Amino acid sequence: MRRNWVRLFIALILFIPIGFLQVSIDYSKKLENLESNILLMPGQMAGSLVLSGFKGLAADLLWLNIENYWHSGQHYKMLPLFEAIAWLQPNYIIVWAVGGWHMSYNIFSNVRSRGENFYEEFKKIEGNIKDKSLKEKAERIVGEIKNLIDGLSRDYEKTDKKIGEYFIITDRCLGEIEVFKENKENKKLYELLYGLINVPVEMIFWYRNGISFLKKGIAYNPDRYDLYFELGWTYYHKGRDYPNAVRYLEKATKFPHPEYVDDVLAHAYEKNGQIQLAIKQWEKLLGTSFDSIAKRAIETLKKGEKFTP
Repeated sequence: MRRNWVRLFIALILFIPIGFLQVSIDYSKKLENLESNILLMPGQMAGSLVLSGFKGLAADLLWLNIENYWHSGQHYKMLPLFEAIAWLQPNYIIVWAVGGWHMSYNIFSNVRSRGENFYEEFKKIEGNIKDKSLKEKAERIVGEIKNLIDGLSRDYEKTDKKIGEYFIITDRCLGEIEVFKENKENKKLYELLYGLINVPVEMIFWYRNGISFLKKGIAYNPDRYDLYFELGWTYYHKGRDYPNAVRYLEKATKFPHPEYVDDVLAHAYEKNGQIQLAIKQWEKLLGTSFDSIAKRAIETLKKGEKFTP
């Protein structure tokens, strides 16, 4: 009996890397054309046979590990576990939705909180920096990075073009703090600044990983509205990336869906500058549970005023 469990464990270890590789290949092939179903990954049929009734148990154990890593702050260990659960249960929508949300929202926010801690630590040692020029440089860098962190948390766009601009800022700041390494007295300051500068980089990393994870989920579940909506909402609400929000919310409306999907799409059209499409979208919601909102929206937009805050 013990030998069988060892074989099962070895088989799981061998099959999961193969699955990850094929997911990456399939994802690249399907990213821009998600209409067709995906075939089983190499090894997935064999994996199904090997795991058999143990798939649900394996997934449950992986979820427990994710919870442990989340509460212990070991965020980077969570990503392969989300991938593994999705490999075990690729058609279980909640796995993809929760994984994408956890990365783009929860971990993103947790990293941002770490940035606040770095900022508070800097304020404690700021007065002890003896070299005036270095102090001014450090204060400028801290102010610039803190603005970037706060903006990413609130209202900064996360389109590819804007993210590229944010990386230019962090790369420049990383280059500027090299001068602090020249003196051992500034070692702590250098480490603090280095950690702070990498906070917005990590925030963008987790936002992008959440987006990527949802896209992989769509590739496995292209005939349901759910993940198109989750992705469209993440682009709309977290990313302020309205062109992509419109793109995926439109895809969501092609399948049976609740009324709130149409509501969010109407808002996305407006934020994307597509006012006439926004009006038409609101007109579709007349006579529904969104009727009163739709009437106000149509009236406001026809006056040339903004409806969505």
